[in-house]
Amino acid sequence: MVTVFFKFISLFKYMNQSYIMHLMCVLCFSQSANNLSSQTPCIDGMAGIYSCNNVDLLSFIPLSEIGGGINTNDIWGWVSPYTGKEYALVGCNNGTAFIDVTNPIAPVYLGLLPTHTSNSLWRDLETFNNYCYIVSEAADHGMQIFDLLQLDAVVNPPIEFDETAHYNLFGNCHTLAIDTVNGFCYCNGTSTYEGGLHIVNIQDPLNPTLAGGYSLLNYTHDCFPMIYDGPDTDYQGRQLIFACNGDEFAIIDCTDKLDCSAIGSYDYPDLGYIHQGWITKDKRYFLINDELDEVNLGNDQIPYGTRTHIFDCFDLNDAEYLGFYESESTAIDHNLFIQDHFVYESNYRSGLRILDAIHITEAQLNEVAYFDLFPSNDFAAFSGTWSNYQYLPSGINLATSMYEGIFITQPTMIQLSQDKWDLCGIDQIVIEITINAELAFPLQPAIAGLPGLVTIANSIDQTGTSALTISGLNSIPSGNYDLTLELVTNFGEKYELPVTIVISDNSPLAPTLFNMPNNSFISDTQGSVVFSWQAIDNATGYIYQLASDAAFTDVIETQNVNTSAYILNFNLPIGQYFWRVRSINECGQGIWTTAFSFQIAIVGIDEILSQTFTLSPNPVSSQLRIQFAGEHDRTVIITDISGKVIRTTLMSNDNQNLTIDSNDLSAGMYLLRCGYSIARFVKE
Repeated sequence: MVTVFFKFISLFKYMNQSYIMHLMCVLCFSQSANNLSSQTPCIDGMAGIYSCNNVDLLSFIPLSEIGGGINTNDIWGWVSPYTGKEYALVGCNNGTAFIDVTNPIAPVYLGLLPTHTSNSLWRDLETFNNYCYIVSEAADHGMQIFDLLQLDAVVNPPIEFDETAHYNLFGNCHTLAIDTVNGFCYCNGTSTYEGGLHIVNIQDPLNPTLAGGYSLLNYTHDCFPMIYDGPDTDYQGRQLIFACNGDEFAIIDCTDKLDCSAIGSYDYPDLGYIHQGWITKDKRYFLINDELDEVNLGNDQIPYGTRTHIFDCFDLNDAEYLGFYESESTAIDHNLFIQDHFVYESNYRSGLRILDAIHITEAQLNEVAYFDLFPSNDFAAFSGTWSNYQYLPSGINLATSMYEGIFITQPTMIQLSQDKWDLCGIDQIVIEITINAELAFPLQPAIAGLPGLVTIANSIDQTGTSALTISGLNSIPSGNYDLTLELVTNFGEKYELPVTIVISDNSPLAPTLFNMPNNSFISDTQGSVVFSWQAIDNATGYIYQLASDAAFTDVIETQNVNTSAYILNFNLPIGQYFWRVRSINECGQGIWTTAFSFQIAIVGIDEILSQTFTLSPNPVSSQLRIQFAGEHDRTVIITDISGKVIRTTLMSNDNQNLTIDSNDLSAGMYLLRCGYSIARFVKE
């Protein structure tokens, strides 16, 4: 194996060639990119000047508009926990640019954090909580720490930012990788620990401290840290580092930061330079990009396609090299990332390449999408895309083009018509899912994470749009559910798509009834009356109901009403009636109000109501007192509202007062007559 030093000499040799080749086309290419409209869908294999497949261009930001540097390099993303805004964090030769990509069609450049010392081609960055950690190959640069929350507060962009804190226990650093679970930053390629792991404790984000390091394997170019939860039970829960060390792939146990130890180191035939890698979602397979195999082995007579190398890490002490996937492109591969079963590769001059890794157990990868953001050629040279970021909730992809700027694209392999549902009183929804890529058909859909008796119908057998019906949602308690829509293959693997379902318990309240008032009296049997009630804020309508009995077994009328009033045009017989109302909205129906009653009596009763005696209390629950104002008839008659005699009482003298026991009367409206005078009362 050649030393790391000679590999870097080789890198610089080919980098110089790439500069010359780049200058031959950069003027025309940049002009074409600048003139491109913001949103350009991929149609018939092209998005403007760019060849593509299942990736749409949302916007392009020229390098000149994000701080005036001469090249971009690494890129990362961050979501504000307070505003939900999405941001692109872009490494440039002169610092770090910050872009609001919440609206990816119209991104907003917020400003630049200048480099800590001098400019450099290389810059690398990642995030932990709400902080960005930035390193560079610039001399004495150390690690910058930037509080990302201040991005939410930018009012008049662009501005120049200041670093929030700084770590100075190394100078230059090539890359970093952060364990976001435990809060450790692994800095690679520094002048410390022989270029091996320099481990920084960032649990107190603005006060980083040296935690340890590892130098026995010499230079580490990049690494992937994780709290291991893969298939090898011997290492469950350990802090492992999958290190890309140029001439070897190494697995290191860094659970004890002061006593790290190598588990194993591996290589493969025709190794060029192990640059970077990522682990599959089942934590078993590690995919590697080799930055020099295309350069070292390829030539004009025998093209050497872009290779992605595959290790089976089922046994971490004896990882097995399974082989490689080889693309038709001859571009150099640089950085790759895995989300679900898709591998997002930044392959310099062939652009963003997306591979389906669902057959990884068979050492197979399948290209399902791409966006060639360097359309001039696919030469094995060091220009084009440096890196990409695919982990924002919106699903957009951020990619740097070294000498052109930033491309914001939208992969379209699998698209949902809707990925968030706010439901209330709805038992069934239909999700349209469009699959544009040749996946591992047939696919059987399933929903993971939902309680209740929920079912999902239909299978997907080919590309195109399918309708998936999810039923039984009324069986789910109210709450927010972050779910996974699974598309399960015949061999048990599954594509996973995030879906959020919010089940609301927002049934409307019962309104307060106003008119007709309870126990009211109407002296005419023909005409109209207005029923009204309190409006309820979350109600979209009301149900009004009229009945001839308090139990509403004999319903006369039911009406759906959009406002908080209803006019009844009636021709009702004399008697007692009851009415009630319930509110409705998208969640269903609220409870009925307590019923109000009213009486319809004989014609003209208002004109003959008594002026010679008064009744109290009214309504009455037990004893009804009659107080006469003067001479009066000695016979007192109680009838119901229709005129039926209920009781007759003969007074023994001309007393001015009389008390009548009403305990045997049913609840309702009654008339009391003494001579030609009549008064009404209500028995509770």
